[in-house]
Amino acid sequence: MSNLLSMQNIHKAFFGVKVLKNVNFDLSAGEVHILLGENGAGKSTLIKILSGAYRLDLGDILIEGQKIDPTSYNPKKASEHGIVTIYQNFHLIPHLSVAENISLSDFAVRRGVIAWKEVYARAQEVLATIRFAMDPKRKVQDLSVAEKQMLEIAIALSKHAKILIMDEPTAAISKQEIELLFALIHELKQQGIGIIYISHKLEEIKQIGDRITILRDGMNVETLDVEGIELNQIVSLMTGHEIRRTTRSREMATRDPFFEFRHITIHNVLHDLNFTVHKGEILGLTGLVGSGKTELARAIFGIDPLHAGEMTLDKSDVRIQSPKHAIQMGIGYLPEDRDVDGLCLNMGVKENISLVFLAKLRSALFSNRKEKQLANNSIQHLRIKAASMSQYVKYLSGGNKQKVVFAKWLSAECQFLILDEPTIGIDVGAREEIYELIHQFVRETQKAILFISSDIQEILNISDRILVMAQGKFVAELNPKETTKQRVMEYCLTTH
Repeated sequence: MSNLLSMQNIHKAFFGVKVLKNVNFDLSAGEVHILLGENGAGKSTLIKILSGAYRLDLGDILIEGQKIDPTSYNPKKASEHGIVTIYQNFHLIPHLSVAENISLSDFAVRRGVIAWKEVYARAQEVLATIRFAMDPKRKVQDLSVAEKQMLEIAIALSKHAKILIMDEPTAAISKQEIELLFALIHELKQQGIGIIYISHKLEEIKQIGDRITILRDGMNVETLDVEGIELNQIVSLMTGHEIRRTTRSREMATRDPFFEFRHITIHNVLHDLNFTVHKGEILGLTGLVGSGKTELARAIFGIDPLHAGEMTLDKSDVRIQSPKHAIQMGIGYLPEDRDVDGLCLNMGVKENISLVFLAKLRSALFSNRKEKQLANNSIQHLRIKAASMSQYVKYLSGGNKQKVVFAKWLSAECQFLILDEPTIGIDVGAREEIYELIHQFVRETQKAILFISSDIQEILNISDRILVMAQGKFVAELNPKETTKQRVMEYCLTTH
């Protein structure tokens, strides 16, 4: 296989903090080279240097043997070299349609007027390459997270890449879409396209990878062939120590009802849902993309209005009309898209942590000293890695961003947490820390969690009970001790 890329002795620092130290990475034509490491290991920084978003401080980049000039290298130059990136965070324009996002850099124009028929026809062709049905006229803001991810993939593949960078491409999509993506990756390999693949789903490595490079603390640890390597060996190299896997070992202290839901309905979305969350319980909720999981979470939190339904919280009937109302009742919500809906990216760690606590205050008396103390306690308790409490959240790793969202709700003294895909894009070490935070939260028996995840194994490991959704309805209630991953998936695929 010919060498497409060589990154040699790469160094990068931000505000005096070294994030890449003498990193080396290479890629051959027709190869899937997997880049692994914990959150904050330097993976995203390395690919942003390659894609022209960041300028390296020291080192060399050779593309097809040609050394690039780092002083003039930028995203446009990267694109000219055939480098295309699918970022973990979406780069779509929400108020434009699917077709407009696909044609954004190259609209079909005839006599100075956009040829809309050609724009929509091209969109259909691009979407056909990923075998994913989507209306080209739909606004991106109306798409689910999974649909946005598939659209990002379609746009990237339409750019005729030589080097394709995939940053967590399966984080938000279902098993069926993952299978489609892996089939596409196999076809791209046959065409001689080199793929840099970043994922925290270690089980994917053996399915599609050829080689693995592991980073830790901004430095190379090892580059290995996928064949013959064991997953526990990979985890040890990533973290520098053995990871103790979370499994269900606790028993609920009470079966007292805490939050009861009756006849929850949103026309054409949720259909007459009835369920109860008990005190001290982690209630798991799973289903395929489009099953209604996120819509239910948004309805409970007061984001989307119900057309019918009743709720009883701790034996009192309640009507949640807005997120502010939900917060006042002690309900917290970690949304599926933490960057868009869960954080203020251009604010510091301190401000994000205290945001909900301040919103709940009925008095204007709140000292800056107390806010700093609140943030500092959260940073230490949750082991948030940040240069300071004033560091902008947008510069944190995925795992640390999620910890900030957790800290925000914990500091507000919530009694009921809705966690929508809380471990998306988070490495194995940070994921275990999130699980421990969840268990700590429900140890106080007056508290409970609705845990939503598309990862069935995760649901089996952490839940006390499991509800399975399909087409806006509950199709099964299962005991995780007495069921299997295959059985849960069979219920997920229920069509009536």
